[in-house]
Order: sequence, then C-alpha cells, then structure tokens
Amino acid sequence: MRRLVILAEGSFSVFKAKTAVGVIRYSPNQTVAVVDSTQAGKTVQEVLGFGGEIPIVASVSDSLQFQPDTLLIGIAPTGGQLPPHFRKEVLCAIEHGLDVWSGLHEFLSEDSELSHAANAAGVTIWDVRKPRTGLVVASGRALHTRAFVVLTVGTDCNSGKMTTALELEKFAQGRGWDARFVATGQTGILIEGKGTPLDAVPGDFMAGEVECLVMEHDAEGADVIFVEGQGALLHPGFGPVTLALMLGAMPDAMLLCHVEGRTTYRPDHTVPLPSMSLVIQTYEALLQPYKAPRIHGICLNTVELTDAEANRAIEQQKAEFGLPVCDPVRTGVAEIWEALEPLVRQ
Repeated sequence: MRRLVILAEGSFSVFKAKTAVGVIRYSPNQTVAVVDSTQAGKTVQEVLGFGGEIPIVASVSDSLQFQPDTLLIGIAPTGGQLPPHFRKEVLCAIEHGLDVWSGLHEFLSEDSELSHAANAAGVTIWDVRKPRTGLVVASGRALHTRAFVVLTVGTDCNSGKMTTALELEKFAQGRGWDARFVATGQTGILIEGKGTPLDAVPGDFMAGEVECLVMEHDAEGADVIFVEGQGALLHPGFGPVTLALMLGAMPDAMLLCHVEGRTTYRPDHTVPLPSMSLVIQTYEALLQPYKAPRIHGICLNTVELTDAEANRAIEQQKAEFGLPVCDPVRTGVAEIWEALEPLVRQ
C-alpha cells in the first residue's frame, strides 16, 4: 500500500480536484496529506465533508513529516498540462525520494527536467494517461457477453459517473455477485490500478480499448460489469469519447448521472444543457440497432444541496421520469440495484 501526498495547490475542492477527491474516497492506498497552501491548517473533512483528519499542508516539504512515498497530482485541468506553480513541488517530491503519479495529458516522464531528476533520485514517474501498445479496433464483440454490462452516462462531464459505477460495484459485491469496474479515466485507473485512459487513446482505437476491457472481465466470469462513463454524448468537446464508450461497451443498461442545478456544460459554462428528457431519448436512440439499452435509473450529484433540497430533487425526478433516482453518496444505490438485479439474473 502506498502512502500518498496529493498535490492540489489552489484547487482542493469537490469539483476542481476530482482526482484527489476520488482517490481519497475510494483508493486502497492511504492519503497522508494534501498540499494546498490556500487551505493549509484545515483537514480534508473540513473541506470535503469526508476524509477524516487527513491534514492539508502548505507544501510538499511540510508533508514529509507524514512519511509519504508517492506524490499524486490531484487535479485534472482542461488540456491536462502541469500548472507552472506545481513544478517546484514535483521537483521537491522527487528530490526527497517520492515516486510521482500523474493523470495529466502532459507526460511528466517525458519532461527533461523532471525525468532527469527522477533518474538521479532513483524514483519512478507513472503517467497514468499513457495508452498501452497493441491497440485494436472494436468489432462488436461486447454484443455477446455473458455478463450484464452497465454503462454510466452523463448530462455533462464531472457529474458522478465514476462514483456511481464504484458504489454499484461495491453494493453488488455485497449482495454476492461477481461485480467488476472498468476504469476509463485517470482517477479510476489510480483507484483500480488498471484500465484505459480513454481520452488519450487515438480515435480509431477508443471503442476497441473499452471492448477489450469488457471482454477480459467477461472471460473471467464476471456477473455484472460497471463501465465508467466519460464526458457526455452531446457535450461540444467530449462527446466523441462518450460515443466510443457506448460502441465499445455495448451496454445492456445505462444509468444517467447529473449534477442537480447545473444548467450549462463545463468547463466554459457557455452552452446550455439540453433537457433531461432529450438527453435520455438521445442515449437510448443511439444504441437502438444493438442491444437497445434503456436508461434504468438517474443518479444525481447533490453535493451542493442541503438534505432537504436533495430529497426534494430526487422525488421530483422520480415523479417526472418514473425511474429510480438516488444520490449514490448521500442516499446510496440500493434502489438502483433493485432495478438492475432482476436483469442481471436473466
């Protein structure tokens, strides 16, 4: 097990540091400190509402007292470049013998200054978003899985697709099913230890990468496979990744994830989100020629709402769409699983 210090300088919050948030909540590795000088002296619990007494410190140097062995880049900014003010902290970590894990699009192992320092210190830089070699084109093999395949899809990026898949995997395993999680983004890979960095894979091979991962789990005897969604089908920037996921996974069912109250696409917030009804219709229509999967539930992210507001939003969505609705973290996924389990049994 690794002892992580997470670098999220100036960005440690639920939506700005989703890699940090996901790793703290789900990774089997231990987070011993978070670096964000703007919130130094607080605990993770005070900032996120979970995470306990993990300290937030001002610098990597300040984190060394907690004996970390790995520095994790805790943000996933649009464009995926290392922020200039992060560089000195990464170098400090390397000089003190820490490995570096990064999910950025910019490969730190190919940065001459950082790679030279890592070689001199005898540490490793893991660029999570580096695709594997031997990529293949999808051929529709996932149309014929024994396992029941569930894909989480969204109205927007950063809407809870990974969280939904992980919570359902855990819940189904607790019910005795062989449930698996397919990681398709940097945070999921850091949690699971394997997967594909889908948005870094050349376009022709994206669906093939998803298909390969689904078929690997199917061959191992999985009962149900939860595939982590990315982006949103109608998102002006990230729609192609979502389409590749749909065609690679060939899901039997989909779950729609939405941040309650969000009305425009991230990160620019200039393009309005379509109506939920149109989003559902579009997802279901696209795969009609294949397994014709339906949206079987709605998973709301209500992190910015009070309990009363969240419960009211959940009940409103249930009444409007006639589907099970939950917040996977706040209310749990039992209701969603109850809708899926009879289909898994078939």
